[in-house]
Amino acid sequence: MKLLQTGSRILASRVGQAIVIAVTGILVARALGPTGQGHLSLTLLVIMLSAAVLNGGMGLAAVPPLRRGETTLARMLGAQAVWIAGVAAVVLLFALLLPHTGLATLAHRHLGWTSLSPLLTGLAILALLGFEIFFYDLLAEGKVVTGPVINLSRAFLHLGVVGLLILRGWLNLDGALAAYGLAQLYAVVMVGLLLRRWSLRMPKADPADQAPPLPQPLGKIVQRNLQRGWIGQVSAVASLLHLRLDQAIVSAFWGASVVGVYAVAVQAGEILWLLAGALSPVLVYTSAEPEESAARDLLAARAVRLSLVATATVAVPLALLAHPLITFFYGEAYAGSAAALQALLPGIVAFAPAAVLAGDFIGRGRPVWNAQASALTVLVNVITGLLLIPRLGAVGAAWASTIAYVVGAGVMLGRFHRASGLGWTEIFRLRRSDLRR
Repeated sequence: MKLLQTGSRILASRVGQAIVIAVTGILVARALGPTGQGHLSLTLLVIMLSAAVLNGGMGLAAVPPLRRGETTLARMLGAQAVWIAGVAAVVLLFALLLPHTGLATLAHRHLGWTSLSPLLTGLAILALLGFEIFFYDLLAEGKVVTGPVINLSRAFLHLGVVGLLILRGWLNLDGALAAYGLAQLYAVVMVGLLLRRWSLRMPKADPADQAPPLPQPLGKIVQRNLQRGWIGQVSAVASLLHLRLDQAIVSAFWGASVVGVYAVAVQAGEILWLLAGALSPVLVYTSAEPEESAARDLLAARAVRLSLVATATVAVPLALLAHPLITFFYGEAYAGSAAALQALLPGIVAFAPAAVLAGDFIGRGRPVWNAQASALTVLVNVITGLLLIPRLGAVGAAWASTIAYVVGAGVMLGRFHRASGLGWTEIFRLRRSDLRR
């Protein structure tokens, strides 16, 4: 699989997705205002964190057995469906009971929730959970471009629903949650239907061949996936905590309105990870080769260089133009986002190679390396956040994230350096062949 050819196709989808997401984010932020945007950002944290915890690694644990032919796609889908159904029963029961408990008052005070918000949040959790699980099945089957294409169409659907709600005057917190959940539901249905169709088209065994082993029970596959995947999923949870936990700290010291201001800076900064996000799925696939390969190490190193250069190239002008761009698109109410974005950009650049290597480590069957680096990153982020956020607010949160990003990226690059045996010059020196090959 060619890195740039495949990565460019993914990148094209992600660029379109980023533009649509940016437009959607601007419309939502303007409609809700800083306080409403803060409530939405904190609720999205609840959704993403819940989906990551309940995932259990059912997706990423499926990549090695599917790539190596240890189980069929149909069997894996069946096991994953069993897990999702069990999680759905728990989540929906909790969502229905929450409005009748004391938690409803806390949710309304800190998240702006109404009586309908828990159900909308629960449905969004389940849809996001399903997509994140099935996305790894796409990677295992070599369909690395399919996921980004579905993501692009999901972004367009989300934008369309948001636009309709704004025209009708219905875009409040619940409306924004409903639009988000509907987009996630569309994505999981689409990817599920595609995987199901591909699983039914798998060639039947030749009668002359040796009889295949009896398929494992679905419960056994679920158990195996949890055993193999939960450690790697800790990395996803820790990474999400690092990306979003500082918003909870900002909320505790400064309130939802400052969270809204900081969330806009985060949204703008994370768009720079487009290339890293495009190359990471390729490495999940190529680094899962059954045997050790020097070629895969060189491919991963090339991805590190490209992601770092591309991210830095965009970050410099964005830092210089942060204030006029933020105020033009989001309005004067979000002017404080510019300083936070400028403080966040060095960390965004530094962490781009780590975002790429996360896919390489999963493909190698070493998700624990991601977990260890993410745990350290979260720890650094929390410590620096508690020191800086009370005094500096959103800007303090941004500097805390930048410091943590640099530490986390250093750990992951060190892991790759030792595992691959490549020298630092081999990893970082940009070559003309990087763009030609």
